[in-house]
Amino acid sequence: MALGFFDGVHKGHQSLLKKTLEVSEEENLESSVMTFKKHPLNLIFPSYAPDLITTNDEKIKLIRSFGIQHVYLNDFNEKLMNLSSENFIRDYLLKKYNLKHLVVGFNYTFGYKGAGTVETLKKYGKKYHIGISIVPPCIIDGEPVSSTRIRELIKSGKVDKVKPLLGRYYQVKGSIVKGKGLGHQFGVPTANLHLKTKGILPSPGVYYTSVIIHNQVFDGLTNLGSNPTFRQHPYSIETYIYDFDENIYNQTMIIIFKKKIRDEIRFDSVNELMTKIKSDIEYINKIYRKS
Repeated sequence: MALGFFDGVHKGHQSLLKKTLEVSEEENLESSVMTFKKHPLNLIFPSYAPDLITTNDEKIKLIRSFGIQHVYLNDFNEKLMNLSSENFIRDYLLKKYNLKHLVVGFNYTFGYKGAGTVETLKKYGKKYHIGISIVPPCIIDGEPVSSTRIRELIKSGKVDKVKPLLGRYYQVKGSIVKGKGLGHQFGVPTANLHLKTKGILPSPGVYYTSVIIHNQVFDGLTNLGSNPTFRQHPYSIETYIYDFDENIYNQTMIIIFKKKIRDEIRFDSVNELMTKIKSDIEYINKIYRKS
């Protein structure tokens, strides 16, 4: 069993999953992951709880895609939070699961106030006859890969720097809702995305994206933000889809963020805004789209 929160299921997490699969094959055990529905900080320090990279559904799907047989998504509650590190191993993990081997990252902590470390875990492994594997950090560009590092890159709009760490581009999923229809009037219709689950979003601006609709992939230009050209404009995620002309209201769409083109700009008129959007569309078409 691998332990961790696994937000993003990034390259570091993937090392844990691969080690878990190795051990399960060597020792003829079933492979599993135990994680939580909500980030523990939601209970411990709610104001410090991060926006997440992956939803629970995405997290389970990604973990299983590596070949893990069982994914246990548990509640992190006060009872669990207050367990000592030994009680967490003995009374929670050992009693709940027929454990033979644990796989954790180099910086794994557990038990009340995170008092248990990998050294503590090795001690309990000997005491309770559980095999322990400690996976070293996954280093990319001189730094360990972490969910925190990935969140910072997404928040700062450096979405192109995320792929080497995640092993894929960052994406969000939602349904198409009606907007003001302004783009349509100017010949640049956009799909307005309503997110199904709150998660982390790139900084406001214009992005080169791919979108998936009905299992088909299209190039897109996505604008995130509050559109400062208009007063009190609500935050929106609007995408111009290349080579596409269908009514897709209420349909599900995935946006894959590939590269930030520019920050949000306040224009003096709607005409100026639309001229700039058309220029952005042409720029992406020329520089990024495969001919």
